Amino acid sequence: MHDPAEMPVRLAAFLAGEEPEATDIEVTSYEVMTGGYSRLLAKATVHWTIAGGRRQETFVLRGDPPPDRSLIHTDRAIEWDVLRAVEGRTNIARPRYIDRTGGRLGTRAIVLDYVPSASLLPHMASLADHSHLPDPLAEAAASFHTIPLEEVPASLARPESWEAYMAGRIDEWRATSAAHVESLPILRYVAAWLHAHLPPPVPLSLIHGDFQSANLMIDEHGRIVVLDWELAQIGDPREDLGYFKAVAQAAGPDLTGLDAEAFCARYRALTGFSEAELNPAVLAYFLILGVVGTVRRLLEGGAEFALGTNHLLASVFNLNSIQFGHAMWLSVSRQLEAALVSTKGA
Repeated sequence: MHDPAEMPVRLAAFLAGEEPEATDIEVTSYEVMTGGYSRLLAKATVHWTIAGGRRQETFVLRGDPPPDRSLIHTDRAIEWDVLRAVEGRTNIARPRYIDRTGGRLGTRAIVLDYVPSASLLPHMASLADHSHLPDPLAEAAASFHTIPLEEVPASLARPESWEAYMAGRIDEWRATSAAHVESLPILRYVAAWLHAHLPPPVPLSLIHGDFQSANLMIDEHGRIVVLDWELAQIGDPREDLGYFKAVAQAAGPDLTGLDAEAFCARYRALTGFSEAELNPAVLAYFLILGVVGTVRRLLEGGAEFALGTNHLLASVFNLNSIQFGHAMWLSVSRQLEAALVSTKGA
């Protein structure tokens, strides 16, 4: 998918198969896009005659890298199902086509509309004032957190209950510790701490799973565009907010913390959550819980690199974030002790 000499012909043939009535298909440009953290990305401009007229469209191709160059392993078909479920509810790049087998585009890939917008992280870096951004962030998260579960793709596993889901997420810390090549007592400490300070339950919902500024863009209307749904699952929606907060400690600003009370209030107004269910202390609890999937995958990637089954140097480089996390988890857990006890008492 990263061969500009080959892909225009492949893409034109693919589009002809997807749109049999289209004629005079020309892929006039094809360029590899930087910034793809776990998937291959490319941008293509297509001129074709379709729906009775000649038109120009720009697409983004999002596909799987070779197995030994993959940072994480996810399923494009499930990601496609999720994109179709959130389309029209959440501001996303519109999903157009999918190559489920990789036989036509060279790898399993999704073709999306190109969205003219700016990546949120550099956009924030260019601003002196970020006070207008927390509300759109809360609105973006709430837009898919409030989708009824019966409308969420059946390809996503359904936890038995909130209690069972939380127990599983906390046990993931213990399992990650047990599976690692050396002892990491901090992972067992985090699991025990999370279990001892459970927040009030809320209804499970669709969650993005990697809700951070690097996967968000801002369009010309000031709305957040949510990208990269490969880690979507059904879980506690507060995980997405906590994960955003966690990543923002290293790549700020933290839009959830500029005015944490106001951010929580806006999200509560959109979702119907109570103040006990979401407040700054509960949000910070999910700063810890929400990163467990990333911690597991990064440690697995480092182990695969050491075993020679993964040749992606980023798998080793990204282990630095685990060390950063150690200090963050300890600091947050200590700061939250009194606040969480007070919240439970209320």
